[in-house]
Amino acid sequence: MDVLKPLSDLLGSISSMVTLDKILVSVLVLVAGFLLAYTFKRLVYRVAFRVTPPDIARSLSNLVYYIVIAIAVVTILAILGVDVTSLIVTGGVIGIVLGFASQTIVSNLLAGIFLYWDKPFKPGDPVNIDNVAGIVKEISILSTRIQTWDGVYVRIPNEKVFATTIVNYGRMPVRRVELKASIAYKEDFEKALEVIRRLVDQHPLILAKPEPVIYVSQLGNDGVEITIQVWAPTSEWINVKRELLWLIKKELTKAGIEIPFPQRDVWFRTPLEIRIIEKQEAGKPGATPKQ
Repeated sequence: MDVLKPLSDLLGSISSMVTLDKILVSVLVLVAGFLLAYTFKRLVYRVAFRVTPPDIARSLSNLVYYIVIAIAVVTILAILGVDVTSLIVTGGVIGIVLGFASQTIVSNLLAGIFLYWDKPFKPGDPVNIDNVAGIVKEISILSTRIQTWDGVYVRIPNEKVFATTIVNYGRMPVRRVELKASIAYKEDFEKALEVIRRLVDQHPLILAKPEPVIYVSQLGNDGVEITIQVWAPTSEWINVKRELLWLIKKELTKAGIEIPFPQRDVWFRTPLEIRIIEKQEAGKPGATPKQ
């Protein structure tokens, strides 16, 4: 009941102190309050719209609107002779409680505004945020929504997005494609280089600048490792990588160049004893195996 006491005191004060002149002044203040609230709302929206997303600008303008209305209501109560001290104290306590409760919301809101200013990505960009990789589907004032490569829908709070490392795979117009291929030690490297170079030069999506680079990167246990580095438009990066890898394998095989696979030679310290049992003698009683 202590919570309702300020409200009951307010109603009692209004009923005992209301006069005609106070009512007229209160009406004028109310009308002026609505006009000011509407004017400030439009002004704030226009200013905020230039630097924040539309939904954030709309929320800020609505907040200013209700704050002006609240000030007008408190002013009207004071004109009517109501002691609004207890009401203000109660509102202050409620505001403090809501402030502590909404710390996370405010953090996400501010992070959303900073992300809008910084613009590290936009809807449709392929990104990796906090080890979540996929396509950005939506950026709201509180969170960022990503559809992963396997179709999972992930919501990440903007506070976490702003504080973590963001990798944007689609921000730059071109990307480098790096592939590795191996040939057997007995094969001619110059011939393999010629085959791969011809594929790279003939591919319509591989850029001439920066120039493609093909070199021996490692002398492995099973063969000679060749690294191929080419540049392609970002929108075609994955297609170039898939197609070029398959073409390299196909053309190397066609040219008679062996692509090695892991193999091991096993040596025994002592000679192995091999026993051969002939099929006809195996079923006879007393048959002995040949050594």
